[in-house]
Amino acid sequence: MQSLLLSYYGDDLTGSTDVMEALELGGVPTVLFMRQPDEAMLSQFGHCRAIGLAGTSRSETPQWMDMHLKRAFAWLKTLNAEICHYKVCSTFDSSPTIGSIGRAIEIGRSVFSQESVPLVVGAPQLKRYTAFGHLFAAYREQYFRIDRHPVMSRHPTTPMDESDLLIHLSRQTDLTSGLVDLATLQSASRSKAFDRLTEDGTNIVLLDVDSLESQALAGKEIWRVRRPGGT
Repeated sequence: MQSLLLSYYGDDLTGSTDVMEALELGGVPTVLFMRQPDEAMLSQFGHCRAIGLAGTSRSETPQWMDMHLKRAFAWLKTLNAEICHYKVCSTFDSSPTIGSIGRAIEIGRSVFSQESVPLVVGAPQLKRYTAFGHLFAAYREQYFRIDRHPVMSRHPTTPMDESDLLIHLSRQTDLTSGLVDLATLQSASRSKAFDRLTEDGTNIVLLDVDSLESQALAGKEIWRVRRPGGT
């Protein structure tokens, strides 16, 4: 099998297929599994540079994650990809009791023995943007802060009542967090700012993304700080 660029877990089926589509359109051969494959099955896809595992954690409890997500991350770690990615919906809808992104990060940090976890939520291709830590999303050709979004602020299970993503996460985890904001990301000091946060022991580092340009800059930072076996 070729060395992998990316392994990933999708928190629902549609998100998992979205990642596969984006990678394939970008020229990265990708396979998505519905369950952990055995070695015989995996060996049939030795040409792939990305391997995904579709999950259901978006609608599950932290207790479910402790059992199932830990096992999934442990398997993904064995693939030794350059980066391991936990894919969440770009509307970030989650809560302490359902689809907890904070708990997923805690489990990932533990499995990968990783002190600091980069976090990117903005997806300009989907009209989702983060600016100075706040999430915005389009609806019928208008743009709304996520806590004022006509749909996501009224989600029946995980309504988004907070647009500051680090405040939202603080309800789901006690991990510390910090931000590389747009102004810093677009400056010559972005790497120093990122490194300063990680050296200070910041557990979650959110990188703003409001455009294809800032998305590329965020990607470069994540690639720069990656570690062997995934980050």
